[in-house]
Amino acid sequence: MPVMCNNCFERFDEGLCACPACGWKESDAASEIFHLRPGTKLNKRYLIGKVLGFGGFGITYKAWDSKFESFTAVKEFFPCGVVSRAPGTRKVNLFSSAKEGEFKHGLARFLDEARSMAKFNSHRNIINVYEYFEENSTAYIVMEYLEGLTLAEFLKHNELDFHEAADIALEICKALKEIHETGIIHRDVSPDNIFLCKDQTVKLIDFGAARFSPDEEQLVTIVLKPGFAPPEQYETVNAQGPWTDIYALGATMYQMVTGIKPCESTNRKISDDLEPPSSISSEIPEYVNNAIIKAMAVDRHLRFSSAFDFEKALKRESKVLPLEWEKKKKRYVRFIQIAAAILLILYMGVELALRWSRQSDSLPNADITFWYAISGDESAVLERMNSLNSVLDEFSSSYKNVKVRAQAIPLEEYSAKIGLAASGNSLPSLFESTGAQASILRAASDLSSVVERMGLGQCIALDKYSEFYPEKKQLPLGFSAPALYVNTTLTPFYGNAVMDRDDMENLHPMAIEMQDEDDFHVSFGPELFSFEYTQNALEMFLRGDAASLYSDTSAFFQIQGAMPGKYLMLPISARQVYGKFKDLWSIGAVSGNENRAAERLLLFMLSDNAQDHLYIRNRGGALPLNSNALSAFREVHEEFDYFFLYSGESKFNAASARE
Repeated sequence: MPVMCNNCFERFDEGLCACPACGWKESDAASEIFHLRPGTKLNKRYLIGKVLGFGGFGITYKAWDSKFESFTAVKEFFPCGVVSRAPGTRKVNLFSSAKEGEFKHGLARFLDEARSMAKFNSHRNIINVYEYFEENSTAYIVMEYLEGLTLAEFLKHNELDFHEAADIALEICKALKEIHETGIIHRDVSPDNIFLCKDQTVKLIDFGAARFSPDEEQLVTIVLKPGFAPPEQYETVNAQGPWTDIYALGATMYQMVTGIKPCESTNRKISDDLEPPSSISSEIPEYVNNAIIKAMAVDRHLRFSSAFDFEKALKRESKVLPLEWEKKKKRYVRFIQIAAAILLILYMGVELALRWSRQSDSLPNADITFWYAISGDESAVLERMNSLNSVLDEFSSSYKNVKVRAQAIPLEEYSAKIGLAASGNSLPSLFESTGAQASILRAASDLSSVVERMGLGQCIALDKYSEFYPEKKQLPLGFSAPALYVNTTLTPFYGNAVMDRDDMENLHPMAIEMQDEDDFHVSFGPELFSFEYTQNALEMFLRGDAASLYSDTSAFFQIQGAMPGKYLMLPISARQVYGKFKDLWSIGAVSGNENRAAERLLLFMLSDNAQDHLYIRNRGGALPLNSNALSAFREVHEEFDYFFLYSGESKFNAASARE
C-alpha cells in the first residue's frame, strides 16, 4: 500500500524503510535541531516537510495542504539570535526576556510583510501569499510552492543571451512597477530572489527585506549583497526608493549578460572601474549596454527614475544616452542652474542697490540704533554677529548718510533690557522681537507702510501677512518647515517622507519640544504610542535617549554637526502641517528720519543679498524667506532640495506661523 513521505511528499510502498525519492526515514530528525521535524502539522491543515531555505529571521518549508491536497510553501518567523527551539519540539522560545521587545516588533513586521504581499496575489510575476497565522509562539506565511529554480542556481550552469536576459528583466520590471506604486521597495532584487518556474513564469520572491525588516543589524546581513546593493543601502543619510531596486535589477542583468558578478557599489564610489557589458561581449547591443549602465549609475539621480522607464529602454521605446554623456549633461545643467541663481541674485542685488541708491538722495540723514540677541558658544555668537555686520555694511555702503549703531546683547539679558526700553518709551530704532511680550509690541511702530512696499510675491508665505500678524508690529526674515529626525543607529527608516502615524510606528521613543505639541497633534491626531514632551527634546535626541525627534528644519545644522552620517531629516506630508516664521523684527516708536531709515533697513534685510549673508553664507538656523535666496539655499544644501521635493513649500496658518 503506498504511503506519502513526510519530507518530500512523494508516494512510495509502505514496505520500504526509506523514501526512494529523498531517502528520508520516519525515524530521522529534522535537518537542523531548530527546524520543525517533517510531519509536523500546522493550523490543522499544513503538513511540514523538508526545508527549502533559511536565513537571518525565517525558515521556509515545503508543505502539503491537506485541505486542497496540493503543495505549498510555509515560511516561519524564526529570528536567529533571538529565539531557539528544543530538538523535536514545536514551540519557539526566547533566548532571554531582554529579547522580548525585539521579537514582538519583528513578529509584527513579519505579519505586515504577509499582508503587503497578499495585495499582489493577482500578479503573475510576484509570489502569491495564501494565508498567514500565529502558532507555536511565532507566525507563519503560507505561499505558493514554486517548481523550478532561482536565477542564481540557473546561472551556475547556464548562459543567457541578451534577448533572454532582457525578457527576464522585463518580467521583473512588471513586478516592480506594481509594488512601487503602493510605496513598497523590495530592497533585495538579485539572482537569489528571481525564480524561474517550470511553466516559464518569472517570479520576484522573498519580500523579507521590503521595508518590513525587524531591525537594521539583521537587515544588513539579508539586504546588503555585494554587487547588487546600491551605495544608498550602505549609508544612513541617503534615502532609498524605487531607484534602489532599479540599481539591483540593473546589476542582476549585468551578471545575466556577462556572466560576471558586478563589483561592489561602494568601491565604485571611490573609483568606478565597472567594465561596460559591451566591452565584455561584442554581441551586446549599444541600447542594452547603455540601459544596464544607466540603471547601475552610482549617482541615483542618473539612474532611471522608475521601472517603467527601465522597461521602455529595454524595449527600445526610448533612447538612452551613454552615461558619460548623461553626466556631462547633468553637470552642464547644474552649472547653468547655479550660474543662473547666482546671476539672478547679483542682478536683483544690483537692481535693488540702484533703486535704493536713487532713493537715498531723498532719504535724509539719520542715526538709528539696531539691537539683536546673541547666544550659544563662541563660534555661534561670532557667526551671528558676522552675518548681521555684513548686512549692515552693505546697507551703509548704499546709504552713507545713515549711521547704524548696532548692539549685540546676550540672550539672557535681552528680554529684560528690551522690556525696560519699552516701558521707558525708548525702544531702539530696529530690534529683534522674536518671542517679545505683548507689552513690548504695543510700544512698537506699525509696519503697514513697510509691508506695502515690500513686494510680498518675492517672499514665501507672506501673501497672507495680515492674517498672520494683524497688528502689523513684526516682520519675519526666515521660516522653518516641520521635520522628523531619525537616529539611524537606533532604528531604521526606509521611506522618503512621513505620511502618517503608521510611518512612525518603530520610531519611538520620540522626543517633542513642548512648544511643538499642539502642532504635532494638528498633523497626527491623538497619541498612540510613546512620546516624551520636554523642553530639552533636541538634547535628548543628540544624547541618543530618543530614536526620533519631531522638530523643524532649524535643528538641521546642529544635528548634522553632532551626528554626521547617523541621521535622516524627513519631510512631513501628513493631513496638514504648518511651518513657522523665524527671526522676527520690529521698529521702535520712532518718527521722521529715524523711522524712514529703520523701515528701509528692514526692507533691505529681506533682499536677496542680505538673505544670502544671513542664511546661506552663514548658518542662521532658519530658511531664507526670500524666494530667490531659498532657491540658492537649496542649491548649496542639496539635502534641503530633496526635502522640498517630497514636502513642497511649507504651509502656514495664523495660529502656528509665529515663533
